[in-house]
Amino acid sequence: MEIILLSLGVLIYLFTVLDIVQTTLSMQGGGLITSRFSHGFWTLFLKMSGRDGKKKILSHTGYILLISIVLIWVFLLWSSFVLLLASHEGSVINSTTKEATGLLEKIYYAGFTISTLGVGDYIPALNSWRIISAIYSFTGLILLTMSVTYFIPVLSAIIEQRKLGIRLSNLGNSPEEILVNSWNGKDFREFTEKINDLSESLVHHSQNHRAYPVIHYFHNWKEKNAVILQLARLHEALYLLKYEIDKEKSPNEMDLKPLEIAFQNYREVITEVTHIKIIEEAPPLAETSILKELGLIIEDRSNIEVNEELINTRRLFQTLVRQDGWSWKMV
Repeated sequence: MEIILLSLGVLIYLFTVLDIVQTTLSMQGGGLITSRFSHGFWTLFLKMSGRDGKKKILSHTGYILLISIVLIWVFLLWSSFVLLLASHEGSVINSTTKEATGLLEKIYYAGFTISTLGVGDYIPALNSWRIISAIYSFTGLILLTMSVTYFIPVLSAIIEQRKLGIRLSNLGNSPEEILVNSWNGKDFREFTEKINDLSESLVHHSQNHRAYPVIHYFHNWKEKNAVILQLARLHEALYLLKYEIDKEKSPNEMDLKPLEIAFQNYREVITEVTHIKIIEEAPPLAETSILKELGLIIEDRSNIEVNEELINTRRLFQTLVRQDGWSWKMV
């Protein structure tokens, strides 16, 4: 039994430390514990909201999740230390009476050691337990420091995400409106002139997702500023420009390439750092009645060969829109 408790404590400690390091320092997405918990936590809140993105309860999910992640790290470290101490009856003694402590006292001792309080009413009995206590004390100190340093860039990334949502909302409230607003009667120059800037913003947003996946769960309940909806609309506008708009009036393919590559990068990052199951069925195409009235839509669609990357990105956005509590009709 002692060996089992000792082994379990060591495994939980190593697993927790690895998760903390991967989440806060790797810049390659969250650790296994953090990423799985985040997805499950968001799914729970989404069900509680009735899958309605306009419910304000979803706007509280992000910061509650952030706090919960830190509490889980503390709980796991605490639990692992208690298991180690419980593996040996005389691991901790009363500093006054020198008598061995019970389980409750060991839980108490483990807690104040991790929090680096060092009250001193209970002490480790042997040098080996003193070293282990020091390791956990340093781990607790590092956890506190890394948590604070992790929160600051996360909050900065959330602000950037919201700024991107607001900025994209200025382009239009639908894919068709984005294109109509940028049509000057001759070409879509007003759109293509913004492509490099939009692509850079999207790449920056993607890399923030890779470094801090938790920002994916910071929800904006206002439809007009929801970044997922705005990105989906922008991508649908890109799709229309490439395949639905008359070739004589559509922008040069090379002009659209930076934005297309930025969206490919976004899809790769989101697929890597989240645990979502992509909906296989492609979403319905955007409304184009106004574009047809302007004579911008091609009539013969039989020879259209759509890039597979673009189709996969459309499927991803349909999945993201639904998982954010919205309907594809809103796109």
